[in-house]
Amino acid sequence: MKLTTSCIFLILLITSGFCDDAFTTSSPTETTNTSAETVTTTTDSTTQSTSQQPDTTPSTTTNLPTTSSTEPPTTTTTIKPTTTSQPDTTTPSPSPTTLPPSTTTKSPKPPTPAEGSWNVTEGNLTCIRADLEIRFQIIVQDRVEYIALSPNATSSGNCKLSDTTQELELEDSNYKLTMIFEKDSTNAYLRNITFNYNLPDGSGLVYNDTKLFSVKIGNSYMCDSSNDVIFRNVTMEVLRIRIQAFGSIGNKDFGIAEKCEADNTVNDMVPIAVGIALLVLVVVVLIAYFVGRRRSRQKGYQSV
Repeated sequence: MKLTTSCIFLILLITSGFCDDAFTTSSPTETTNTSAETVTTTTDSTTQSTSQQPDTTPSTTTNLPTTSSTEPPTTTTTIKPTTTSQPDTTTPSPSPTTLPPSTTTKSPKPPTPAEGSWNVTEGNLTCIRADLEIRFQIIVQDRVEYIALSPNATSSGNCKLSDTTQELELEDSNYKLTMIFEKDSTNAYLRNITFNYNLPDGSGLVYNDTKLFSVKIGNSYMCDSSNDVIFRNVTMEVLRIRIQAFGSIGNKDFGIAEKCEADNTVNDMVPIAVGIALLVLVVVVLIAYFVGRRRSRQKGYQSV
């Protein structure tokens, strides 16, 4: 009987211990901080009380070590967009510059001179005759001015300036042209030209002592080609000229004309061109003759 009672008591004791373990075990407490997480697990003691004998099971307390898990702080890296600064390639506009008004005066258009005829006569002797078409180009204050020899210019002169010299003067409102002619034993020529001009921007006197327009005494000098006579700041543009000095009594017109070299060069081109044309024509005729003769021989051979 006692044995049976003891077995039952033992079974009850064991059963009571498992139930207490199931219902008295404390759940772990979790404490979370921003910097660390602490987990504490406490196992309470299990106390068994029986009414028949004292509790012989010691109280067991298990203290688990505190585990602190420190999470690394979250680092947020903000990547700024890389902006490459481009060099300023804009060319600065130049500041507007106000230019002073141009003070250059446009040169006038060269006038076309008209041909004029003059002579120097003393009694029944006309010693000088001149048909002239002349224009003067004058540089005044870095500008070009023109004076055309007027056919209405008044003429004067001297047939006996000396035994070997004669003079012709042509004068208008703004100029005076003087020509001095000389002669030697065989030829007459223009020895000196003096030009006195008066313009709004200036005046002056220039001359040229070059020997010009030389011909045999009694003949006239003629040139239809343009040629220039240079002074200091003046150019005399001779567009056409026929002139004669030391005329004889009773001679009412120009003597035999002696042409300038420029006119002779032009005239020489005409016979040269004609000669070349005739030569080409002869060559063409000869070629045609030989070609025709060859063809006739070929026909003779074929007939035989």
